[in-house]
Amino acid sequence: MQPKRVLVALAGTSADPDVIRLVASIAKPARASVIGIHVIEVRWNLPLDAVMEPELDRGEQLLESAKKVADQVGISLETELLQAREAAAAIIDTAVERKCDLIVVAMPFRKRLGRVYIGRTVQNVYVNAPCAVLAYRQEQNA
Repeated sequence: MQPKRVLVALAGTSADPDVIRLVASIAKPARASVIGIHVIEVRWNLPLDAVMEPELDRGEQLLESAKKVADQVGISLETELLQAREAAAAIIDTAVERKCDLIVVAMPFRKRLGRVYIGRTVQNVYVNAPCAVLAYRQEQNA
């Protein structure tokens, strides 16, 4: 695969640095542009443009951290902070608008009821995106 534009969804989990390194290994040889986004999900009882200071501050911090990791691995990371009702829809819409040919999502290793858990955002992106999707799941901690 030789993508031209890669969208990496950053959730602020411990998997974010790993997924940026993975994206670098894909994007560098292909000279692909990389867009990192973080989506703040706005509850239905709030207006979509509600000012959510703690979430905005956290989002800006995690995008700055992502840029530092990207710099360390030698890729340029354009970042965008979004507010939406559903993260999956925002990720897919952004990928379509930006003409991305690959979306990369990360999942920290989690179990629920004894089974590995895949969150609804990752699942919805995986099922509904029109382009290729790569889901990176962290390894289980020993």
